[in-house]
Amino acid sequence: MDYVVTAELEPPGTVRGLDELQQQGVVALLDRRLALVEGVTGPEQADIDVLDYRITPASDRATVVLVLDSPSLVSAEWAAATVLDELLGEIEPLSGWTVADSKVRITEDEFNQSLAAADVLAPEDSSALEAAVEAALEDSAEPAMESRQWRRTLLECAPRLRAFGTEAFAAAGVDEVTARLAAGALVHAVWVVTDEIFYDELSLSINNATVDEARGLLVLEELPPCYDDRYDSAFARAFLLASAAVTTRLADPVWTPPRCVAESLALRLVVHEAQVLLEAAELLEWSESTPIYARFAAAAFPGAAHDELYDVDVRPDEGSAESASAAAGARLRERGLAFEQWFGPKEGAEGLHPYLQFL
Repeated sequence: MDYVVTAELEPPGTVRGLDELQQQGVVALLDRRLALVEGVTGPEQADIDVLDYRITPASDRATVVLVLDSPSLVSAEWAAATVLDELLGEIEPLSGWTVADSKVRITEDEFNQSLAAADVLAPEDSSALEAAVEAALEDSAEPAMESRQWRRTLLECAPRLRAFGTEAFAAAGVDEVTARLAAGALVHAVWVVTDEIFYDELSLSINNATVDEARGLLVLEELPPCYDDRYDSAFARAFLLASAAVTTRLADPVWTPPRCVAESLALRLVVHEAQVLLEAAELLEWSESTPIYARFAAAAFPGAAHDELYDVDVRPDEGSAESASAAAGARLRERGLAFEQWFGPKEGAEGLHPYLQFL
């Protein structure tokens, strides 16, 4: 049976309030770990599956809603507490956070069963029916309202994407409103990804680390893993400039395609975040948004050669004695995709930030 467990996560008492950036950081940290959790084995060796989740931040807490397939209410609450406690223990930036409260919301099956039982025991008593209806409406109101609010927000954001009309998102079977939602999600994702790069740069700088050494990063770990030992704080600053440049041009009346590999990768991260947002807001499933953004990518990424970087399974090094590593480095350099070439202008491209010439 499916159970919906709502848990309140609270920061340590030394934290007096979370600003907007910190709230989004908490969401991102939890989201990346929860997305990897498929389930847990219960105390009686019963399999409890995590079907879905939602994270809502506030200045003094984060609310996590978990949808669990569990044999009982008790085991569902145990699984939710276990999963969240383990995640908080694993995520270093959330050290000291605790699960302050949790509860199970009534499920559809339980609702129907309760009504059937009430009808058998007291068929003339309508109070049970009224109470069940009120509980069901209260439980379903919050997610529905969230979706409506996100829908309104994204439709308001859509006109800011001046470089592309809705036809850029008009995959087969996609109506005008859905295309506008995809455009608005892209605009909103720019804000999220920009904040996340700032956060990652600060983390790498403070720890004097690269991505392969750091923990709890928000977005830079989504770059091609073959070069994750090269992503340090200096790289993060340069990547932020590349991201700002390409996303700024989304607001121009005429689109200028990515002028370097770094700009292409930054725009790819924005597209990914837009898909995450649409799915989290229950507006479009991932499988539904994929063809929409594939159409957008065809217009925005001529050639999309940067995709090849995600297929490299060794750390490229032209000077390496290992043939596979050396061959990978040579192949990427020939394609203009070697790390040292990421911030160099493509043929015919101009106007890169002066900071990038010193990398």
